[in-house]
Amino acid sequence: MYTTVHLRLDAATLVFAISLLAFSLAILCALLARGSGSRRLGLHEWSASLALASLAFFLFFFRGTGPWVLTYLLANLTMLAVVPLTMLAYAKLLKVSAPLSSMVLSGAVGLSGVLAVFFLETAPEFGVFSMSMAMGFQLVLAAWMVRGARGRSGAHWRRVLNLMHGLGALVFFVRAGMALNGNAVQVSTVANSPTQIVALCVGALYFTVVTVVFVVMVSERMHSEMRDRLRRDGLTGLYTRTAFFEMVSTKAARLQAQGYALVMVDMDNFKRINDNFGHAGGDAVLAHAARMLSQWTRLSDIAVRYGGEEFCVLLHACSAEEAGRFARRLVDEAGKQSVRMKDGRNVRFTFSVGYACAPAGQTSHSVESLEAVIDQADQALYAAKAAGRNQVQAFTGRPVHGV
Repeated sequence: MYTTVHLRLDAATLVFAISLLAFSLAILCALLARGSGSRRLGLHEWSASLALASLAFFLFFFRGTGPWVLTYLLANLTMLAVVPLTMLAYAKLLKVSAPLSSMVLSGAVGLSGVLAVFFLETAPEFGVFSMSMAMGFQLVLAAWMVRGARGRSGAHWRRVLNLMHGLGALVFFVRAGMALNGNAVQVSTVANSPTQIVALCVGALYFTVVTVVFVVMVSERMHSEMRDRLRRDGLTGLYTRTAFFEMVSTKAARLQAQGYALVMVDMDNFKRINDNFGHAGGDAVLAHAARMLSQWTRLSDIAVRYGGEEFCVLLHACSAEEAGRFARRLVDEAGKQSVRMKDGRNVRFTFSVGYACAPAGQTSHSVESLEAVIDQADQALYAAKAAGRNQVQAFTGRPVHGV
C-alpha cells in the first residue's frame, strides 16, 4: 500500500539550499578568477560576495537553535556586505564608478536596525524593516550602476541583470512593508509563510542568474580584449594595417555619410636613427611617436601603423581645414619631442605628413574608395618629402616629380 506524500517547500531547507548554491558559485568564480586578467574584471569581488552570502544563509539556517550573536548579528552584518561587493565587481567589469557614499549610507541604515534589535532589544519589526530597506536600496544602486554603463556591447545582458535587481529590490521592499504593518514574523528568515517562501525562491533565482550573466560578461570582455590585442601592433599599440581595413569596411556607410580625412605620416630619416642607435633605439622612437599620435587622436579616429616607420590616421567627420590643422600640429609636436636612450643620449625626430579628404554627403556612385584616398594622401606625403621633409602637404591632384 502506497502513502501519498504532499511535497512542499520548507523555508529552512530553502535557506540551506541557497547557502550551498552560493558557496558552489563562489568556488566557481574563485577558480575562474585565477585566470589571466579575470581578477581585474571583478570576478574576485564577485566570488567574495557569494562567499559572504553563503555564510549569511548558513548562519540563518541555525536561527532559533544557534547563538543569537551568530544567527542574527553576524548573519545580518555579513548580508549587508553582499551587494556592495557586487557593485565593486560591476565597477571593474563595466568601468563605472561605484556610489561609495550611497553604499555607506544604505549600510548604515541596515546596521542601525540590526544593532538596535540586538543591543537595545527593540521590536523585531524595526530590524526587518531597516535591513529590507537597506538591501532593496542597494539593489537599486546596483541597477543604476549597470544602467550607467556605456556601449552597446553586452546591453542585453545588462538588461537581464537589472531585471533581477529589480525583482530582488521588489521582494525586499515588500518585506519592509509587511514589517511596517507589524507582520515581521511572516517574513523572518526561516518563516514558512507564502511570502517568505516566494522571497527565498527569488533569492535562489537571483544568485543563479546574476552569477551566470556576470561570468558570461567577463568571458565576452576577455575575448573582446584578446581580439583587440591581436588587431594591434605589438611595438606601438596602434592598429595593424589589416585591422584598419577591416574596421573601415564595417564603418563604410557612416564614413560615406559623414566624410573623413586620411593623414599619412612618415618619420624622416628613420634609417639614420637605426644606424646611429640600433634597432632597439629605433623601436623606442617609433613607440614614442605612436604614443604621441594616440594622444592627439579622438575616440572616433583610427590610428594605424601602416608599415615600418609610416603611420596612418583616419579622421572621422573631418573637413579639409580640420585635417590641415591636425597635420600641422603633428609636425610641430614631433619637432619638440626628445626620446632618451638607455645610454643617456637623446634622439629627436621629425614628421613628413600628407593628407587627403573624402567629403561628406557623397552618393554611393561618386564616393571615392578608401584606397583612392590613401593613394592621394600618399602622393601628398611624397610631395612633403620632395619639398624638404618636416612639413605638411595636402593633396592637390598635381603629380610630384623628383625626391
